[in-house]
Amino acid sequence: MSHLHLNFQNNIVGIKLATSFAQSSPRKEVQKLLLRGKEFAEKHVKVFSDTLIKNNIQSPVNADSSITNSTAQVFSDKLVMFHMGMLAAAGTGNYATAAAASQRNDLILNYERLSLEIAQYAKDIANLMIDNEWLEQPPGTMDKEQLIYQKKQNE
Repeated sequence: MSHLHLNFQNNIVGIKLATSFAQSSPRKEVQKLLLRGKEFAEKHVKVFSDTLIKNNIQSPVNADSSITNSTAQVFSDKLVMFHMGMLAAAGTGNYATAAAASQRNDLILNYERLSLEIAQYAKDIANLMIDNEWLEQPPGTMDKEQLIYQKKQNE
């Protein structure tokens, strides 16, 4: 149950950060990705809260931290995306730890299902950062079939 509580609180922080960063970003693609992250976090909060309530445990109270009305950009989109990518990666790690510590199949399945969403979200953040040249494309493997095709063309 402690992992449910921790992941609930982490997602509340994610909701607040995604909302405030989206509100202050001038780029539509960054805003769209941040709002998608907010929707994921809201969904995850609901899953964790419902699980606690079904087990007759009081769901944590949402911290009353307000987001201002300011739309002034305080942080660069590059920094915001890096930060959100790191939060997504940390969330995946938190979910894996919680699943490993749990002895309940229902919780393990929830963590695994939610981890897939976060992993895809983190990948989309990385792709946006690569497209904007805020992050280098990680090294990959060569496409062996493409090499064979190129070799045949040169002969």
